[in-house]
Amino acid sequence: MEVIRTMQSNPTDKKILFVDDELQILKSLKRLFMDTDYEIFTADSGNAALAILANEKIDLVITDMRMPIMNGFELLQKIQEAHPHVLRIILSGYSEKTTILNALQKNLAKLYIMKPWDNSLLLKVVNQIFETDSILCDDNLIHLIHNTDDLPTLKTSYHQIMNLIDESADLGKIANAIAKDPAIATKILHIINSAFYEVKTGNIKQAIALLGLSTTRNIVLATSIVDSFTMQGLYKARLEMIWNHAFICSQILNIIYKNFLDKKLSEIESSAGLLHNIGMALFFKIFPEKYIEIFRRIEKDKDKGDLLAMEWDSLNVTHQQAGAYLLKWWEIPYPIVEAALYHHTPFATGIINHELIYAVNIAQHYANTFVGNQLADTFDPSVFNALGIQQSQLEEELLLLKRNPL
Repeated sequence: MEVIRTMQSNPTDKKILFVDDELQILKSLKRLFMDTDYEIFTADSGNAALAILANEKIDLVITDMRMPIMNGFELLQKIQEAHPHVLRIILSGYSEKTTILNALQKNLAKLYIMKPWDNSLLLKVVNQIFETDSILCDDNLIHLIHNTDDLPTLKTSYHQIMNLIDESADLGKIANAIAKDPAIATKILHIINSAFYEVKTGNIKQAIALLGLSTTRNIVLATSIVDSFTMQGLYKARLEMIWNHAFICSQILNIIYKNFLDKKLSEIESSAGLLHNIGMALFFKIFPEKYIEIFRRIEKDKDKGDLLAMEWDSLNVTHQQAGAYLLKWWEIPYPIVEAALYHHTPFATGIINHELIYAVNIAQHYANTFVGNQLADTFDPSVFNALGIQQSQLEEELLLLKRNPL
């Protein structure tokens, strides 16, 4: 076992651990980060990495996936279990695509960078992931979350169903698990029997087959989250409006990717539209009176109302921060966390998944028009230029959606 360590000048700097069984790669990475302010550690095996983690306060682990004895997936599992606050990135080859996707879905790693890597991109990503993490480690935010007595939790059935989907279990087993949760089963049947799919069935297994596992996963996730927010009266109506907005946002996001970017949202990104505004739902749950008042002030003067500024003045934290923190706590994949944190600020410097954030910013704006502009949103038309699509063409497409909603 060989452990290589490079000391930088300031012991209080962030500490990064690179793990790879090829010593030449470790040497290259060490040279790349030599002039940075990071303190660099390297290990040529999973066991060597765990030994360093046991003795050092490592902030970020960047690991290869294909290694002997203990592969990267196994290492990431052990790190998540023993050191959950350590940030994790995969730096590996394309041949491990299936394993990497599985690791990202299980939130074992925040993101994946392909070998051979681009030096400037790797440096930029490391800086960005630390910038985002610093936002989520804000003292006001941590105080808010840890002093909330009734913080929403995902129910057991969600984890059971998700595990079956992740394991590519038989559709019959997945259907049986879903059938045991009336809320999820009802939502799946409601969607498959809607005008959008033009299917009439009461069979859960058939519905899953027609929807596909990716869409089923999103419905299970969204329904489980909705069920975790129990509210009554006026607040319940506001919450239902948020979920309606989120569902429409998800539709528009898929339209942007399919019809304008000519691609499909990846499985780890597919819930971004549904969950980008989860922080609003959280605020209506834990600050109902204060948050209703913020909305009333915005509704009086939509042109001057700055939602993020009002949230900060009143609560010392924004719904973007709170939502991203909650999703991170639930171990939702990193691109979804990033969409929640930056959907009103698509040109922030900490963003890694730029394309997704641009698209979510557009989708949330037009989703707001579908619900009667009841939500404050921040929209910069230059996002269209950044994505390389025409605003007028999208608006024409959305007219069809308005005529044929789900």
